[in-house]
Amino acid sequence: MKTSDTSKSNILYLDSGSGIGGGQRSLLLLLDLLDKARFTPFVGCLSDSTFAAEVEKTTANVIPLSLPAAHNKTDKVKRFTVRDLLEDFRQLRVIIELHRAVKRHAIDLIHANSLSVALLGGIVARINRIPILMHKRYATSYGILDKLCERLLHRVILVSEATRWDFAPLEKQTLIYNGVDLDAFQASLEEVETLRAELFSDDPEAAALVGVVTRITPEKGIHVLVSAIAELKERANVKLLVVGGPYFQKDIDYMEALKQAVADLDIKDSVIFTGFLSDTRIVTSLLDIVLVPSIIPEACPRTIIEAMAVGKPVIATPLGGSKELVTPETGILVPPEDASAVANAIATLVADQEQLTAMGNAARDRAVQLFSSQKNTTSTEAVYAELLAAS
Repeated sequence: MKTSDTSKSNILYLDSGSGIGGGQRSLLLLLDLLDKARFTPFVGCLSDSTFAAEVEKTTANVIPLSLPAAHNKTDKVKRFTVRDLLEDFRQLRVIIELHRAVKRHAIDLIHANSLSVALLGGIVARINRIPILMHKRYATSYGILDKLCERLLHRVILVSEATRWDFAPLEKQTLIYNGVDLDAFQASLEEVETLRAELFSDDPEAAALVGVVTRITPEKGIHVLVSAIAELKERANVKLLVVGGPYFQKDIDYMEALKQAVADLDIKDSVIFTGFLSDTRIVTSLLDIVLVPSIIPEACPRTIIEAMAVGKPVIATPLGGSKELVTPETGILVPPEDASAVANAIATLVADQEQLTAMGNAARDRAVQLFSSQKNTTSTEAVYAELLAAS
């Protein structure tokens, strides 16, 4: 069904996230840059979520839906539990809500931002004979659910080679790296120095600043950083910023365990927990080195591309998309869960300002080449146009 304005197409974005993670931040950026002369965006999401509140600030129309909430991943291997699946199936009523929304708003194409909503949206797309695509933002396997979803989709946008489905036709998969607004993400010197003074009013210039900007959860490997800072205590003057907040109860417990470890290791003066910051550009610009110590494969960590956008070297683990993003010129890859390797990498960079600067410059150049949000949006719009022309 086409829109009343035949020059524009109505796109329904689906996202079940309650908070603001990398996938939601990527979608919000896409909504901001989308060509509104060609596309009218609608966003189906949980009505009382932080994400919905952020969408309300854009020009997109929010459609409240009873979507299945994001899965609470219980360990670094298991991606969901039987209980998670049963809860999803109980919410199949959302198919009716989705179908009504597609009809009411004359939706021309569905863009799913996760697997669970792609499965539900795929059924509705079939019923209404409209195209559907999914942004594949995970690098591990969901097994049979992946294969089922692939059959429902017209296209999959990959955010890294690490997210590619080896069983799906190549022509159905399009690689578009996550993007960052290379100009808007820059922070002024005044903003950076103001934050530095707020965080380090006693001696703001003394220490090298390293940090992790992420959701606080075990698979992010933040405990490894705490151990690394303890190892560096007698070797280098380094402070660690932990930027982000927890989603689930297990994440809250993890945060408390991290704080207890900091106290037990007597490094309270070296570790600062800032909590969630909605504007990460200033703190990313403040850091000397950005750390991404994930212990499970991540698809395309936004933390890495945002670090590169502001010219910061990255220390990360070679899992998932991280090993595609970080090169020897832009950072250092270390084994997962190896605190000594992280400590050595930090010590190596903070001891060599020339290398630190060279890596930062190379990181910015790589961001310009690969991670421009405008290029990302234009490429995504090209996929829309292709699918709509074929429908």
